[in-house]
Amino acid sequence: MLGAASAGCDVNIDPSRVVVRFGDPVTVNCSTTREDVLGAGWEASVNPVNKLNSATAVWNVSSLTVWDVEPKCFINCRSEPRQCAGKLDLVIYKYPESVSLIAPEFMKIGVESNITCQVLDVAPARYLSVKLYKGDEELGNSSFTHDSTRFPVNASIPFPVTPTRADNGAEYTCVAELQLGPGGPKPNPAKPSPALKIPVVYKPSLLSAHEQTVEVLEEGSVVLNCSADGNPAPTYEWEYPRADNVQEITKDGVSTVNITRASSSNSGFYTCHVKNKFGNETMNITVTVKNEVIITRGDCFFFKYMVTLSVQRL
Repeated sequence: MLGAASAGCDVNIDPSRVVVRFGDPVTVNCSTTREDVLGAGWEASVNPVNKLNSATAVWNVSSLTVWDVEPKCFINCRSEPRQCAGKLDLVIYKYPESVSLIAPEFMKIGVESNITCQVLDVAPARYLSVKLYKGDEELGNSSFTHDSTRFPVNASIPFPVTPTRADNGAEYTCVAELQLGPGGPKPNPAKPSPALKIPVVYKPSLLSAHEQTVEVLEEGSVVLNCSADGNPAPTYEWEYPRADNVQEITKDGVSTVNITRASSSNSGFYTCHVKNKFGNETMNITVTVKNEVIITRGDCFFFKYMVTLSVQRL
């Protein structure tokens, strides 16, 4: 029995709550146990009903396409109260026409950005729940329980996200769900957006020490490595004493300087500059070429000494 009926009235609506998809059929019975009934019926903007000398009335619509139909059952009686009425708890819903993500071209590490879920043409708003996911992890949830609009609406919900380096390449998805309650379809109608990958950019970070010292024997060989993590991928630029026996190679994110048949001219400072559009890093390597000399006299005596050749920073 519906609480909206007047005292002493007996109006039974079955089912008392109806959840119907826009455009689908709906059938609801209304009846009373009173014996002094003159008639029963339905007030509605679609398919109104008025039955004389009947204690029951059926409201039936083959395709419900009116949002503000507001059906109300009434019972007319000979004695007071002469008319009893009850309003049907009717929820008309519509799946979102589309769900999409609006996001920046890229996000920066540690800087808050908004990823916006855009939901178009959905009803009713008060039952709408919008969630943002990173992979399977829920990042945020927004609802509109205080919105009484019955007609389809568009909703744009920004979710703040502060990414870390590990979030580069992560997939984000927005899900719009209608939580329609008793009488609604199970599971709740839900529509996801297409997944979206948002690059996370950051300045280069060296993968080795900023300051290094390397020693090599004269006529020996040595490889100096410079590598960094950054997005976009960093570029490398070297400064060092130029010589014919020195070669630069950059491959697979690592830049190397190869010194072969080292001589005193190769001693000095080798500086690697690593940069992308968001910042730069510098690595300094001090190379020292050592000359080993062995002097022998006769068959039973030798003297060994080391001569160190280096170039000091100017």
